[in-house]
Amino acid sequence: MTSPRILSLALALGLSVTLLPAQPAQAAAQQIGGRFFGMTDGDPVSWPKAKVGSMRLWDSGVTWREIERAPGVFDFARLDAQVRATRANGARALLVLGMTPRFHSTRPNSPGVYGKGSTAMPRLEPWKRYVAKVVKRYGAQLDYQVWNEANVVDFWSGSQAQMAQLTRTASQIVNRNASSARVVAPALATRLIGQRKWSRDFYAQRTGGRKVGGWIDVVSLNLYPLPQDGPEASIHLIEASRVMLRAAGVTKPIWNTEVNYGLQTGGGGTARDISRRKEAAFVGRTYILNAANGIKRVFWYSWQIQTLANTQLTKPDGVTLAPAGTAYQIVGEWLRGTRMLGCVRDRRGTYTCTVRYSGGMKRIYWNPSRQVSVKVVGSATRREGLSGFTTAVDGGDNISVGASPVMVRSRR
Repeated sequence: MTSPRILSLALALGLSVTLLPAQPAQAAAQQIGGRFFGMTDGDPVSWPKAKVGSMRLWDSGVTWREIERAPGVFDFARLDAQVRATRANGARALLVLGMTPRFHSTRPNSPGVYGKGSTAMPRLEPWKRYVAKVVKRYGAQLDYQVWNEANVVDFWSGSQAQMAQLTRTASQIVNRNASSARVVAPALATRLIGQRKWSRDFYAQRTGGRKVGGWIDVVSLNLYPLPQDGPEASIHLIEASRVMLRAAGVTKPIWNTEVNYGLQTGGGGTARDISRRKEAAFVGRTYILNAANGIKRVFWYSWQIQTLANTQLTKPDGVTLAPAGTAYQIVGEWLRGTRMLGCVRDRRGTYTCTVRYSGGMKRIYWNPSRQVSVKVVGSATRREGLSGFTTAVDGGDNISVGASPVMVRSRR
């Protein structure tokens, strides 16, 4: 992960926020395929030691300004290697097309943590040439995202109308040259009132005779909650965003393109440490709740992140799985190839999420705040945890459930 991203992400999270009131997870039945399990990795050529279905190419040295080194001079070597690695591992790559090279910027001296001019509106013809060159090179091997966090000034300092124009032109080029590739909207941060207002105004824009939502295939949300909050709070941000999207008439699928926990406010610092068991629980609950709330892909940020966020998938060597990395593997095994029927939360705050699979049913239980006893169904046969444990269970047994999800298999 690049150091500018660390600074800018922390700044993006440093303002006040209003969350919606707590409410149960809303059921949204959907089939969960391998692509649902996404990742960001600063060096995807080395590839995570986990089963990843989608890879977001961001903070991996392949922004526009890192590819076009001088006007008309392109270096695709690093991106070529990342695309090869993604395909070799059976995953689907999502390329973020920004940031603006200084020599193509309409404000070349404007400050930016990625370099001067990087957040400003590019001149339109160089943007078109760059997008066309990328899409003609990779075609439908990739999906294409217009920009990262367009409602955060460290990534975009232009207007909503300008971002809508970039979105339309990118969409036209992708659809002309790789019609089966998805056009993913600019990623939008969600936790701040001002960010949600910017997003609302963006999706109200009209360009090329239609609203900007008509030029995209996928909505992109970055769902970081407040530093003290966990996955359940992140889900409230989905609901707030859906209210905004419905008002704008946008009904496209939603991808959660960045998520992690504990990122500090105030412009920097180190996330407060939490237990390794809690980290693993956060990973499991994130993917389960996103699946239950109709999110189509979830990209963890990121494989090798360490101090910026509190939930790390690897140990400091960036290779060895930490407990949260093991949880990423196991929750993938629980959900991949199943149909998520949804989650309910009882008056004690205990979640029950129901999944149908070829062998019957899986019910996943947890309570974020207390240890509780749960009676399993009469046809229950086994229970499993995110640490990898698995034990037999008799139908009708009471089992102890806490913050870490427990999955119980049953015949029906």
